[in-house]
Amino acid sequence: MCVCGACGKGGAMPGKFAYEKFSADLNLAETRKLEEVVSMTPEEMARASLLVMGTYNELLKTASSIEDEGYRRLMTECIVEPKVSFLELYPDEDDRKKMFNEMVKLGFFNSEDDHNHVWPSGNMNPQTYLTAPSSHNNFYNAHPGGLAVTVAYNIRMAEAYTSNYRQMYGVPINRDVSVAGLLIHEYPKVWLYQWQSDGTWLEEPRTVYDDTWHAHCIYVTAELMYRRFDSRIVMAMAAAHQLAFLDASMDGRDVIANWHGLERVAHFIKAAAVLAQVDPVEYGLLENRNGETVLAPQPAEQWITHLADMNWPYTMGGAHLYTEPSLKQVAKDDLGMSDNDLQGKPFNQLKNYVWSQLSQITLYEILVREGQKGVRETVGRLVCK
Repeated sequence: MCVCGACGKGGAMPGKFAYEKFSADLNLAETRKLEEVVSMTPEEMARASLLVMGTYNELLKTASSIEDEGYRRLMTECIVEPKVSFLELYPDEDDRKKMFNEMVKLGFFNSEDDHNHVWPSGNMNPQTYLTAPSSHNNFYNAHPGGLAVTVAYNIRMAEAYTSNYRQMYGVPINRDVSVAGLLIHEYPKVWLYQWQSDGTWLEEPRTVYDDTWHAHCIYVTAELMYRRFDSRIVMAMAAAHQLAFLDASMDGRDVIANWHGLERVAHFIKAAAVLAQVDPVEYGLLENRNGETVLAPQPAEQWITHLADMNWPYTMGGAHLYTEPSLKQVAKDDLGMSDNDLQGKPFNQLKNYVWSQLSQITLYEILVREGQKGVRETVGRLVCK
């Protein structure tokens, strides 16, 4: 019987594979005292990070490479001087209350919220991509500059998709749509994710489907409608989240595939159209078919925008799920944090700093390849008691 391992037959069980270790080779910032980290601002953390500064500057260079002048200017504006202007349609509080009630009536907002919650102040002068986190406090790239990291990575994925679809199928795909679209799509987050004094930030309000994932999607779609950008780039805003949403079930041995994503994108467009006070059919985003207003078949540019917006499951479902408990253990054992500290500003700031320097993914890969010892040693190179 062969026991060499080449044929996969016989012999001892191989056990867990020993992946390559790499943490010792990381070029990290000089070690800071915990008390210094706790007192740092989001901008100070971002500017101390090679990861954040590198991706922020990469976004600026990418913006300058966009051929479409309108997309190029908007992409640059979103990075350095963003503003969400569609609320100019509702200049006073009574206007916003009226529109809020209309959105509740249509099922786009939750009646338990209010107009100040779904539209916080500061929409015309928010933070920039340099400091904005990418998601909710416990989701993905949840640190100062996390938005720049998310978008820069997604754009790289879009470039790869565009190149491969072009070469494989000979389709004349325009890179401007997905590259600019992926960045522009996220920018309401600079307004919605406002930093708080305890190292956390405000989160998105409930909107379509009564969840907190999609507010930025319908807001940015409304924003571009309000500015009358072409329907191609507006569609990229609406299609980014759930174009490929699939509900699959079995009927005996047959797979029944219901592509609800097409309905959901149409739903997002309808919600945004109400906010922007436009007709989505006249705008060129939806079409009337068999008595219903539906989404037309979408070209590769829109599918690429959606596919490239999908790094979050790894960062959140893999990296965050394991790295926060791991970091809490280091905070308690090595940095002397109490249980109260772990629930408040000291740990929030530690988490913001470590993740902004390393990223959740890098810390996660250290954990799975090198164990808790590797995490402990790496965090110890960044922060000491």
